[in-house]
Amino acid sequence: MKNKHAFGLLQATNAASGISNGVVMITVPWIVLELTGSAAKAGLLAALSSLPGIVVSPVVGGLIDRFGRRAISMFSDVMSMVSVLMFLVVNAIGELTYTWILVIAVLGACFDPAGYTARKALIPNAATASGVEIDSANGRHEGVFAIGWMVGPAVGSACIKWSGPMLAFAVTAVTFACAAIAVSLMRVDDEHGKTVAHHEDGHEPFFSSLREGFHALTRDKPLFALAIGFMFLSGLYMPIDTVIFPTYFESIDNPTGLGALFASLAAGMVIGAFAYGRLAARFSTSTLLRLVMIVSTLSLIPLVILPPTWLFVVLGFFAGLS
Repeated sequence: MKNKHAFGLLQATNAASGISNGVVMITVPWIVLELTGSAAKAGLLAALSSLPGIVVSPVVGGLIDRFGRRAISMFSDVMSMVSVLMFLVVNAIGELTYTWILVIAVLGACFDPAGYTARKALIPNAATASGVEIDSANGRHEGVFAIGWMVGPAVGSACIKWSGPMLAFAVTAVTFACAAIAVSLMRVDDEHGKTVAHHEDGHEPFFSSLREGFHALTRDKPLFALAIGFMFLSGLYMPIDTVIFPTYFESIDNPTGLGALFASLAAGMVIGAFAYGRLAARFSTSTLLRLVMIVSTLSLIPLVILPPTWLFVVLGFFAGLS
């Protein structure tokens, strides 16, 4: 099915999702710190919000096979919009307590993995319909999401500075709605109904495929070691983004600085993503990995002294680049 607008619509929802998640990333920790003044509670929120992804991610593929890529993408965006609107509703009719924030944030985190995976799965469909080469489409997709992720924190910080966190949540709800509408307008081949739960369609059972995937990972020792290493690195770095940065900038009442820092991190990620192809053609993977680790470390060490905002932004760019 030819549809020259399909890939553009996918990138519209991709950008809207990136912006929405970028706004939420800065706004939720900010409102927790503003309400409680407790970095420990902000850290607990970040930890609990990561749990749904661990549970949901392994089963997302099966849901996409059963219900279709577009359906799961739209469902994820609509439910994310509803979860964000809950902040506004609770604040309007009662008191937005830390418990409410915790419940809503965890609920919203349940839908992110499904939406992200469904959009990735739609790339071949949209690229084929629009006549875009799939390799090129993959690169553009990652770049557009990173740009949205770069814009989101800047939008969130501007909303907080101008009117407060509730405006940021309202803007996020609108962008999630735009993402759902863009996917609904796509006209691509999106076969579903044949699920890995059915033996007669030639696929193996759903949980058997999960088990085989895990066994394949553990059999490849270098890949398994790399996965474990990055898991621990992510666990060490995540509190920096979700707790330490927001706590520091909230303590000096500088939402603009926090937004600029997250935007610079995302800008570095955009450039790094687009530059990787050329670098990979010139250098070995092991050399690039060592270089990334060195640049990341050198970028993060000076942040220990809590430098001026402009230096935060510069170092954040190089951390994102690596």
